[in-house]
Order: sequence, then C-alpha cells, then structure tokens
Amino acid sequence: MASLLLLQEIRKTFYGTLVLKGVNFELQTGEVHALLGENGAGKSTLIKILSGAYTADSGTIWFRDQVVSDNYGPRFAEDLGIVTIYQHFHLIPHLTVAENLALKSFVSESGWYVNWRAVEQRAREALARFQFPIDPAARVKDLSVAHQQMLEIAIALSKKAQVIVMDEPTAALSKRETEVLFRLIDQLKGSGLGIVYVSHKLEEIKAIGDRITILRDGNNVATLDAKSAQLNEIIRLMVGTSRAMEPRESTLPKERILFSIDQLQNKHFSTPIDLTVRENEILCITGLVGAGKTELTRVLFGADPKTRGEIRFADSALKLHRPRDAMKIGVGYVPEDRDRKGLCLNLAVSDNLGLATLAKLKGWSFDRVAQRKAALYAVTSMRIRAQGLSQPVKYLSGGNKQKVVLGKWLAAACKLLVLDEPTIGIDVGARREIYKLIQEFREEPEHAVILASSDIDEVLEISDRILVLANYQIVAELNPTRTDKHQVLEYCTRRAPGLTI
Repeated sequence: MASLLLLQEIRKTFYGTLVLKGVNFELQTGEVHALLGENGAGKSTLIKILSGAYTADSGTIWFRDQVVSDNYGPRFAEDLGIVTIYQHFHLIPHLTVAENLALKSFVSESGWYVNWRAVEQRAREALARFQFPIDPAARVKDLSVAHQQMLEIAIALSKKAQVIVMDEPTAALSKRETEVLFRLIDQLKGSGLGIVYVSHKLEEIKAIGDRITILRDGNNVATLDAKSAQLNEIIRLMVGTSRAMEPRESTLPKERILFSIDQLQNKHFSTPIDLTVRENEILCITGLVGAGKTELTRVLFGADPKTRGEIRFADSALKLHRPRDAMKIGVGYVPEDRDRKGLCLNLAVSDNLGLATLAKLKGWSFDRVAQRKAALYAVTSMRIRAQGLSQPVKYLSGGNKQKVVLGKWLAAACKLLVLDEPTIGIDVGARREIYKLIQEFREEPEHAVILASSDIDEVLEISDRILVLANYQIVAELNPTRTDKHQVLEYCTRRAPGLTI
C-alpha cells in the first residue's frame, strides 16, 4: 500500500513540559492504523496536531509525498481531506441532519435564499451513499448515539475526506452498533480511505486494525501488526517494565459499612451492581473510556435514576430521585466536566464556594457574611490561588477550579464524596494538593470517598480498594497493595462475561 500520511519527528511542548518527543507515524491508503497509549502518553496531542488544532513545535507532516507542515492549520487540514471525529461530537443538536450536513455549503439561488429542497436532497444522497438509515429531516438531538456517529462520518465524507481520525468511536456504542460501525469502516477502507483509530479497547483494535502504533510518555514505543500482536505484549509496551511497588502505609478504613448499593440496575447497567464503602475508606472505581464509571457516579448522586435495587447510607435505605435528595443526606459530587457541570463560570469564587450550601437551604434566609467568611477560609486552607473572592472563577487555572469544585462540598459538610476524574487536566503540583485534601477529608469520622478514575497510577496511589468496571459490569475487586499497573490494565481490557466484540 502507498503512504498516504507521514508524520516525522513531531515535537510539542506545553508550559515547559515536552509532551511529544519526536513522534513518527505513518498511514497508508486503505489502512486502519490504531494509535494506543495510556492517558498522558501523547495520543490526544498528536491527533490535534494532525487536525490542525495544535501546531507542532518541530517536525514534518507529509501528505501524498508532499510536505504540508508549513501552512498547517484546521482549514488547511480539512482542505487536504484530513477530518477528525472526536469522542464528543461536534454537531448542533437543535438543527436537522440535513442542516448539519450543509453547514459550510448551503445551496442557494443567486445568493439570496437557501434552497432547502436542494439541501435535503443532497443530504439524502450523502446518507444513501453508505446506506445510513437516517432521516435528513430529523433533529440531531433526537438521534441515537450510533446515528450521530454515522452523521459525523457522513459529514466527513461530504468534505471529500481521504483521512478520517476516529477518537474513541465506540465509547458510547452498543455491541450491535459497534458491529455496524465496523462494517462501515471496512467499506471506507475498500474505497481507499485511511483511518487513524484511537481507542483503549484492545480486542476491537485487533478485530478492525491493520497496524498498531504505541506511544508511551510522548515517545514511539513500537509499531506492530494488529492481527498477530498479543494482548499481553501490547499492554506491556503501553505500561512499560513494571517497577517494584513502594510499600504503602496501613490504611484507615473501619469495618462499618457507611454506604452500599445492592442489585442496582438502570438503562446503562442491565447486569446488577453491588458495591459497599466502609467508613474512612477511599474506594476507587477504574475502567476504560465507556466502561460505565461516570454513569455509576451519576446514579450514586441521584443525577440518573435507578430502575431497581437498594441504596443505603449509614444504615438507612435511601430514595435518590434527584441530586437534592443525595445532598440532604450528605453526598457531594465532583463531575468529570468541571466547567460545564461543576461551576458557574461567570460567578465569583466566593459564590461558587457557597453553591452547595445554598442548595441545601430550606428557607429564604441566607447569611451572606457567613458565606463570605467560609469562602475566605476555604481559599486560605485549600491554597486556592485567586486575585480575590470576587474574581470570576472562569479566570482560574484548571487546578484551582478543581479546588473550588471540591471546596464547595467541604463547605457544605458532606460525609460521602463521589469524585469523577478529579485530577483530569491539572498539573502535577495541583494534583498532589487535591490528593492531600481527599486524604484529609476521609480521615474524619463517618466520612468516605468514592473516586472514579481511568488513571491507573492515580488509582494505585490513593485507593484503599479498587473495583474494575468493563462493559458496565464489575469484573474485579483488587487490593492496591497486592496489585500492579499491568494487572489492573489487564482487567480493564477484559470483556465482561457474555459479551463479545
């Protein structure tokens, strides 16, 4: 096969940290080339450079044997036919399928008005090309995740894509929907397109991929034949040589069960989930993207309903119909997306720190002076770096934003913290401070922490006990003092019983 795309010695630095250290990557025509690596290995940075969202500090990008890196940017990449489909779709929910397909090229008559009949007809033809069963008149917000995925691919093809980058394309797809996507990928390969496929699901990569390139710590580790590569070897290359574990201090959990769920099910968890958390325990839940971590934390906070099962807190059965019910009994929740779901970005630091306390009030009275004193104490004790209590929280760094999200629950005197990826996107120094705050919280009487994270190093470092999720099922319970990174990742990549790819 001919070389379609070639990246040579790509380097990228962020804030003095070298993220990509001379990475090489080649894509051939009609090939699915998988890009693997742990969180922080450099995958996302590399595909953003490929899409033109980031500019490489140095290195060369070749497309069909021509150097193109001099003027490289998002529009230039798209004009070449390099299109990226991110895990979080870039669709406009309230517009129709046809309108999303035509956003950059509406059909007009003399430039005065849009020919809507022609727009819908062109959309119908684009969808029919690959037999996508989607109504052009349907609103995107009413489509299933699988159909939204198809629409993203249709948009890419309408831009005359020659290279499609797929970032975790099956994270939210069912088994049947995944099979549909794989058939589509086979068609795209047959038409000569090249596909860069980013995923944590190793078995599906072996099923659909032709070659695998593995990154670790911003370096190329290996390029392997996907079909002949062994899963254990892939994991070893991703993780590196296992280091001897440092001895851990004895943990504090008591025997008393503080929080439990029994036979929990909902629209995501068709197989019942059982879970217990002891007083003063940090229970970590880990798994790959799409394993069900976020969905489980949302149920624990009452943000998503359960269809059956029992939830108990401090020996009392609970009815969690909404987040307010969880807050009343002392459950706090730090979501993965802090900007959209954890903060009011235009409000001041002090206002954000008081949000959880305000939400628990039953009456109309609110002591603004006491709230400001509490906010000042939180800023000082948590070392939140801000220009003042009145500074809008949107101007804080990622680590300081996360401290504010955490601080609002500490100010509300919660007893159980449910944390979803609490250190995502923050630097090492801020991460250490967050860990310290979590440890200090759990040491209080009748306190505990449930922490969901895909960062295995984090899970091994901070947990007292580990639950591994795969395909919305708990597949392992591990003791971090007797487990290494390789074993955790091996469980993460296993298929849950009864499920096949």
